[in-house]
Amino acid sequence: MRGAWLLLCALLGGCSSCEPAASDRAPEPTEAEAEAIYAEYAVATEHPRAAAAGAEILAAGGNAADAAAATLLALGVLRPGSSGLGGGGFALYYRASDRSLTHLDFREEAPAAAHADMFGEDPEASRAGGLSVGVPGEPAGIEALLERFGSGRVDRRAVAAPAIRIAEGGWEASALTAHYASIFADALRTDAVFGAWFPDGEARIPEGARLTNPALARSLRAFAEEGAAPFMRGAIARTLVTEVTARRGLLTMDDLAAYEVRAREPLRADAYGFTWVAPGPPSAGGHTLLTSLALLERWLPTPTDDAPLRHALIESWKGPYRDRREALGDPDHVDVPLARLRAPARLDARAARFDPARAQPTEAWALPLEATAPTVPGAEGGTSHVCVVDAEGNVASVTTSINLGFGARFSAAGYALNDQLDDFARPGGEPNAFGLRGGAPNLPGPGRRPVSSATPLIVLRDGVPVLCAGGSGGSRIITATEQAALLALVLGRSPADAVASRRVHHQGDPDDVLVEEGLDPELVRGLGARGHLMTRVSNLAAVQLIRIDEDGLRPASDARTTGGVAGR
Repeated sequence: MRGAWLLLCALLGGCSSCEPAASDRAPEPTEAEAEAIYAEYAVATEHPRAAAAGAEILAAGGNAADAAAATLLALGVLRPGSSGLGGGGFALYYRASDRSLTHLDFREEAPAAAHADMFGEDPEASRAGGLSVGVPGEPAGIEALLERFGSGRVDRRAVAAPAIRIAEGGWEASALTAHYASIFADALRTDAVFGAWFPDGEARIPEGARLTNPALARSLRAFAEEGAAPFMRGAIARTLVTEVTARRGLLTMDDLAAYEVRAREPLRADAYGFTWVAPGPPSAGGHTLLTSLALLERWLPTPTDDAPLRHALIESWKGPYRDRREALGDPDHVDVPLARLRAPARLDARAARFDPARAQPTEAWALPLEATAPTVPGAEGGTSHVCVVDAEGNVASVTTSINLGFGARFSAAGYALNDQLDDFARPGGEPNAFGLRGGAPNLPGPGRRPVSSATPLIVLRDGVPVLCAGGSGGSRIITATEQAALLALVLGRSPADAVASRRVHHQGDPDDVLVEEGLDPELVRGLGARGHLMTRVSNLAAVQLIRIDEDGLRPASDARTTGGVAGR
């Protein structure tokens, strides 16, 4: 399994956590990023021009929902291998007027013809090509965000305008786009849109090359005029189905027309004087992060940034990742026993197994529930995150994804299609691209949504938001988001420092710890002394974060990706 970790960094084009440059460390934040403080509103996301798009809408009178929508559309242009209209995601939205919190699930969905054995014996069938494509939820998700929470002061045309300008006028290929396009060059060069970006005879898009996407601009104009309808029932939908079925995919016009965004109740828990809010299933992020925090508070009531904290974090993740494997799935199709998984007595039993001086194998943290389904594998990935706080106090935290780099590795109507069906379990027990194994509740089936690691996070104190955060990086999103949030809130580090800080990760299987290069040697020695088996990696997941302080908004965008902040 250790070799799978090394392969993972080569596969995750949609994961902003891997660094293509020669340096083996995540870049430090720039001085401007470290000092950014805004009085009225702020945006933190994975590209400076996308952040500027959100800020443009806020300056025009829009609110956090309007700005998040504009940022998402711009990201789909600027980061074509990581997000876009061919994907889906999860949003948490705090509405200041009534202090409500809503979880919007616009996760991709399996076609009606999907079945447990749909990928056969070919592991690549779920990672590229038509069979890997789920019903995209992003157009409907952005529309729902605008319709449910938009200010009404800016229309859909204004929201889409920045992305259209970028698609038509052009942008520079980032180092990440160039690097991951080279990994999948054989497939991408045959695509009508992506192939045009490769110079004749070359297998790499040069970093800094000027790219345009007229086809995507046309699709964005359709969204500006008609919303999600053309992507679900109209000409764009027909183009999508034609491209997918030409590659053995199962998607139909009926699948697209039947898609619905789900409004769900988010998960909440109190820890360290704050209320932490994150999504529930089909995301595993909320259960994993909130369980970890509950254990940490029992073990370390006053944590410090040292080896004991990192050790406790690693141990706290092993159990909930095991829960994910055995019990999590789409709550609209299977019984997800969240109440039993999160019961106080179960947390107490898990907490009692902690040894502050010694690492324990993942099996030691297993607490099987009665009558759980038999175990088989599954998983997910992730790509981009958006945080927005507006002048009214509304907060949007949105994670969007097409899964692996350039998704299914072909486009329709100008945008890459997702390969999110790789996040389902496999009957034969094979892990997915992130090395995760899932359970029978996460097997493919008609209309099912695969389990995700997306972890959009909003943290409250006395009912008022004090932090917006989230990340990209597949199975590592949850652990990276938690570490950055703990540093920024509980340990009082600056947001820029909390985001830049080196991280660790453990997901239960394989039973070793990923440690970022550059982590304090004392911490590494402390983990080794406790018996942790460690694998060094150049980078772990990227995090976007805004801390809401009394004297202003402090955004931070992770230098592990082409991040950016904007505000006023």
